[in-house]
Amino acid sequence: MTSKNRSFRISPALVISCVALLLALTGSAIAAGVAKNSVRSAQIVDGAVRTIDLRDSAVNAAKIAPDAVGAEEIAENAVSSPEVAQDSLTAGDLGAASVTSSEVADQSLTANDLGPDSVGSSEIAADAVGSSEIAPASVRSSELGPIVVRTSNPQAIAANSNGGVSVDCAAGEQLISGGGQPANFGVEMTSSRPSGNGWLYQAKNNNGSASTLTAFAVCLAN
Repeated sequence: MTSKNRSFRISPALVISCVALLLALTGSAIAAGVAKNSVRSAQIVDGAVRTIDLRDSAVNAAKIAPDAVGAEEIAENAVSSPEVAQDSLTAGDLGAASVTSSEVADQSLTANDLGPDSVGSSEIAADAVGSSEIAPASVRSSELGPIVVRTSNPQAIAANSNGGVSVDCAAGEQLISGGGQPANFGVEMTSSRPSGNGWLYQAKNNNGSASTLTAFAVCLAN
């Protein structure tokens, strides 16, 4: 009877299977055996640390790289006055037409804050400009409206009697001056003066016959 000796060779697949089984059975023990502060950057897979792995308030200013925080990292309405350094904002930091009346402190604007020719008639309140706001000799005829002369109808004045006539400026006009005139000599003026927004002319007819009087009002149109 012949006997044969068989040799047993361990395959690589068997070795890998055994190692995998060992690691599966002893994984928790290995983790428990990691010394404190022994895991460093080289042992951590890139991109493996997640938000859940970070403790609350663990990331502070020292951990943030310069210029690393952009607009997409800042939550909406997260930046308020305490987060902005004093006098750090310039015109380049403000959006077009972003500053309205509510952002400007009351009574804070001065003449230096206004651009040349920036104040027009729409910015001036009605009746706001008085004589104290107008420089001496600064108003020329070109700044005034047209001047209109209003003339009354001739008013009869009897011989050797007194009479008068008046004329008013039209609505929207302002009286500047006025006067009057008789139709012929011998009629003596007794009064020539403003009356309301018009002119009153009075005279005495020293003639032996009737005459007429005419009044004039010089008016400035608005």
